[in-house]
Amino acid sequence: MRKFYTKKRGKSLASLAQQVEVAKFHVISGDSNWRVVSEGNVKAIKAFSTMEQAVTFAKVIAEKRTGEVVVHEDSGQIKDRITFTVAH
Repeated sequence: MRKFYTKKRGKSLASLAQQVEVAKFHVISGDSNWRVVSEGNVKAIKAFSTMEQAVTFAKVIAEKRTGEVVVHEDSGQIKDRITFTVAH
């Protein structure tokens, strides 16, 4: 009977499972617009007149790398999370 798990296979899997830094882009409402803000920053990357426009923009930049779009309601509650991963 052949062993499924070996040290070599374990090291290989461990290297694939290393923590990948995920860029998070928050879509939040402002005074009269919707803003895309990179997590950890105060200043918006860009502002839009509608939530849909802001979400579309955030998806484009998150899709270019491993990223997540976090969409907030007017109240600040999280409405949706959209995650993009890089295929291996």
